[in-house]
Amino acid sequence: MNVLTENQKKALSYKKHISLTANAGSGKTFVFSKRYVEIAINENVDLDRIVAITFTEKAAAELYSRIAKEIGERLKTETDKSTIYRLERMRQNLVSANISTIHSFCINILKENAPDAGLDVNFIPIDETVSGELIEKSIEELFKAFVQS
Repeated sequence: MNVLTENQKKALSYKKHISLTANAGSGKTFVFSKRYVEIAINENVDLDRIVAITFTEKAAAELYSRIAKEIGERLKTETDKSTIYRLERMRQNLVSANISTIHSFCINILKENAPDAGLDVNFIPIDETVSGELIEKSIEELFKAFVQS
């Protein structure tokens, strides 16, 4: 059982939106997963209405795993039938929850609103290699244009 620090206790107070930043190993994912489940249960919010964003795929996968574990742990000890039902529903719907990287989140928004954003609905985001090549090519063209003028 983890003992919460004062800062972690403050972060669990979900009545305000927060940006959670701290050093590695400080318990961010632990707090984030508890906060996520608290919001869903106490506010009776469906998982498709909660957004949990991290910076890396590894962190998003870890957060998903911790949320699933938190739901499972609460199911073992919960006695209130309506909360048990809610937790079971959360466990079923977790697969479609919006727990992702900021890049994935933005891509999903763009795909949902592609016509309004002036994008082809079948656009594919570029990967890091192509992105680097495009930046390099742009810099070369910029230098060429600068030298020629």
